Order: sequence, then structure tokens, then C-alpha cells
Amino acid sequence: MKVLIVGKGGREHALAWKFAQSDLVEQVFVAPGNEGISLEKKCILVNATTIEQIFNFAKDEKIDLTFVGSEDYLANGIVDKFQEANLTIIGPEKKSARLESSKIFSKQFMKRNNIQTANFEIYENSNEAINYAKTINYPVVIKADGLASGKGVFICNHFNEACDAVKSLMEESKFLEAGKKIVIEDYLNGFEASLFLVLDGNNYKILTYSKDHKKLLNGDKGPNTGGLGAITPHPDINERMKKLINEKIIIPTVEGLRKEDLFYKGILYIGLLIENGEPYVLEYNVRLGDPEAQSILYLLKSDLVDLCKGIIETKIINSEIEWHNGYSLCLVLCSKGYPLSYKKGEKITFQSNINSKIFFSGVKKEGMDLLTDGGRVLSIVNRSETLEKVREVIYEDAQKIDFESKYYRSDL
Repeated sequence: MKVLIVGKGGREHALAWKFAQSDLVEQVFVAPGNEGISLEKKCILVNATTIEQIFNFAKDEKIDLTFVGSEDYLANGIVDKFQEANLTIIGPEKKSARLESSKIFSKQFMKRNNIQTANFEIYENSNEAINYAKTINYPVVIKADGLASGKGVFICNHFNEACDAVKSLMEESKFLEAGKKIVIEDYLNGFEASLFLVLDGNNYKILTYSKDHKKLLNGDKGPNTGGLGAITPHPDINERMKKLINEKIIIPTVEGLRKEDLFYKGILYIGLLIENGEPYVLEYNVRLGDPEAQSILYLLKSDLVDLCKGIIETKIINSEIEWHNGYSLCLVLCSKGYPLSYKKGEKITFQSNINSKIFFSGVKKEGMDLLTDGGRVLSIVNRSETLEKVREVIYEDAQKIDFESKYYRSDL
């Protein structure tokens, strides 16, 4: 069969690599992908960036299965277009994708369906938001309503920071239309977890829990990023907490989707915050996370094609999800200055004795050389029986890859 992956980052590279492992897959196309992915066996890049171009390629090439990695395409209705033409695609429809593309819709969905989340207020006017910010206790969290590549969230410790965040989003249009409306919500203090569900339109299965590291600096300090590392499974989620999450988060979420006619075939990410032994939803994403995908897919023993068949045929309940033993760890190497400004075009060098898998995110080829071409450049992934062992291997391999402005967290 022929598979098409939609997106261009490390998550898409991991998806392409995992699909290529299957004996059922003859060829994996990635649109638009990045030039690091083209080094993978069975993988071919497609020069297509718009939904129309990707749709036409899938139709002309007679693609058997399309898997959408990137949220932008889901938010803009790629699944609806494919379904109208009876092309097989994994991902939620546009109206369901609002769970990620609109923080306001998402928070209101949680409220309607009694899903535990932080208390919140919605603003469409900056003056009103600033006046409200004068009356509240700190810290608070301010979020852009729309998609902002994981960077539209501000944790504000006092009024001046909140004022700056509101002005940056609503008046200076830092994230264009995404920040014209905002959510101001209570700050929750605890630890985060990434929960992934697989849904087939009728039923669901829990895929796994991962630990994402969103902050730029060691000790979970500094600005939010798209993610600088991930561990699967989450080392701090025990059976008692899983049961609580199932009762208070998963069941009301799935029932809410059904009740509100939000048809959903694909992966649902639920970003959780555990505070004082209680789970709260921070956000929904309507696809695999990045870098969680790299960590999850490297640990997944099951054939990804079989899992997709369960989704497509509405038989996910019968799908067996098998894992390799132990833990997988994904470490992201990025360019200094990310998530703000950073250099591109730096040559990346690799020693020959690297033991880990490399998934490329922001790279391009120039002759025989691979150059940096993004904030998050690549991910190093491995697995082992214990976290201690896999950490040791990963950080050894991080020393064997070099580019001028290389940066990574050293405390995963």
C-alpha cells in the first residue's frame, strides 16, 4: 500500500519511519516534509503545501491511506475534502478540529460537559482584558484563541506581565488573527502529562501517557516552546491516577464528542495538569504531539497500519496495542534563540558512532551537507529498560551531533 503523511516536522518523520517499518507499506510520501526525511528508506517528499495540492496528489497517485500530522491542515478542513471524494484519511473533521484551533471553543466544550479545567474568562477587547487583569490574583495564564505553534501561552506572575501579554496578542498581533481573542485562566500548580486517545468515530482506546517538556530552560523555566523533549510512558502517572483521569476526563470528553456530534476518527491529545492529586485539562490537540510522537512511535511495537485499520473500519476496540519494554526518551536539539529569533543555514555534523534514532525537524540539504533550517532542528530518540539507561545513551549521543548554535535541555 501507499501512505501519505501530511506535515513537515519531527513528528512527521517519526510517522514516516514507523509506517515504513510495515511489510504492508510499499512507499511513504510526505507532503511537504523536510529534506532529512528523504534520507529514510521508502520515503519520498512531495512538493505540495496547500490542501488542494495534497488532495490532487493523493487522488492522482491513488494513495491508500493519508495520515495528517499537522494541526493547520486539520483546522482548515483537509479531512472534510478527502472524505467528500471517498479518500481514506486519518484525522478529525474541521468542526471537531476546533478543539485545538480555538481555545475558546475548547474551554466552552469542557464547561458544557463538566470536564475539570481551570476557571477562565474570555475577552475580545484588550482594554476589558487589562481592566480584568487589575482585579485578579496571580499567577494567571493568558492564551491566544487560535493556533500559535505551541507558543501562544503566557504565564504571568504580576499585572505588568499580563498587560504586556494582552497587548502583544491583541494590539501588536504577535500571532496575527490567532491572538485577537484571548482566554485568561487560573494558574494550576502541579505536573503535566500528555494523554493520547485513539478514536474510530464510535469507540476509543487509550494509546499512552507521555511526559512533555515544554519550557525552554532547565528546571522547567523560561518561555514555552513547541516541546524540547518527551518520555514515554509518563513516569509519574500511577494506576490510581489513570482511574481518576478515566472517570473525570476521558469518559466525559468522549461522551461530549458524541453528544455534540463532533465526529472524530484519529488521535486526540489531552494535555493534563495534575494538581493536589486531581486531573485538569489544560488543552486538547487533535493529532499526535511533537516531540511526544517521536517517543511514542519509537516505543510502539504494533504495526501502525494495523492501528489505522482499526480506526478506519470502526474496530479500534479490537486492535491490540503492543509496546517494547521500558521507556523511550526523545531529546530535541534546537537553535539558540528559539522560540524567538535564531540562525539558519548552519552545517550539522554527525559522528559515526551514534546509537540513537534521529528524526529531523528543521533541516535542509545543500549538496552533501545537512544544514539547520528551523528552531527545532532534530530529535534524538532511544529506548531502554530503565530511564537512567536511556538518559545516559541519549545524552552521550547529543555530544556526537554538532552545529554552531546547538542547544538542548540537560535535565530530562
